[in-house]
Amino acid sequence: MPRLLFILMIALCVQSSFGQTAKEFYEQALEQLDSKNYSEAIDLLGKALAEDKNNTDYLLKRGEAKYNSGKGILAIQDFNKVISLDADNSMAYAFRSAVYVDLKDYKGAIEDCKKALELNPNNEIAYIRMGDSYFSMSTPDYIEAMKAYNYAINLNEKNKTALHNRGFAKKELKDYHGAIDDFNKAIIIDAEYASAYMNRGICKSLLGDTPGACIDWYLAGELGESEAADYIASRCNQ
Repeated sequence: MPRLLFILMIALCVQSSFGQTAKEFYEQALEQLDSKNYSEAIDLLGKALAEDKNNTDYLLKRGEAKYNSGKGILAIQDFNKVISLDADNSMAYAFRSAVYVDLKDYKGAIEDCKKALELNPNNEIAYIRMGDSYFSMSTPDYIEAMKAYNYAINLNEKNKTALHNRGFAKKELKDYHGAIDDFNKAIIIDAEYASAYMNRGICKSLLGDTPGACIDWYLAGELGESEAADYIASRCNQ
């Protein structure tokens, strides 16, 4: 290979590696987030923030990627910085509330959800996290949880998470038919929603439909729901 051509190729490689803008790193990170490649997304967002350290969009997405990768404590740092830069950022409060739910700080989670909704009454995520907070307390308040999920569904009837979680609340309140209806809707939206099959099966079993329940548990198991195997072993004919 001629020496000049070799030098040009090296120069192009260097330019492609080090000449990217913060926006380009951010756009690549969004693609990685969509593919659930969270480590790659965090790395790319770190590079974007090295170029633009106070960009709240970049910080918010990096916090989201950290949370989804199981690094909730580290995610809080990014959400806190967003709030320090933009106290009116509704999504930062909503995302931070999810970490508080995982940490069992339900009071803090609800306060963040209320703040998020004060800033943006159409924040679906805040309603879902508020519902999750009421649902997860040591003494669960399923009625308040359902109210929060209802608001999220009123904003977006195709919100599969809100439908699933409302179905779970209905199950706990022994409204098994209503729960099945919500799980059905969630499955129509996402045919691979393992937890929806799992919980629909439980409701069917409680209503006496063991064959239907077993089919749902088999499907849930195929989709990776580890709990399904125990239900199949104990309640279904092999």
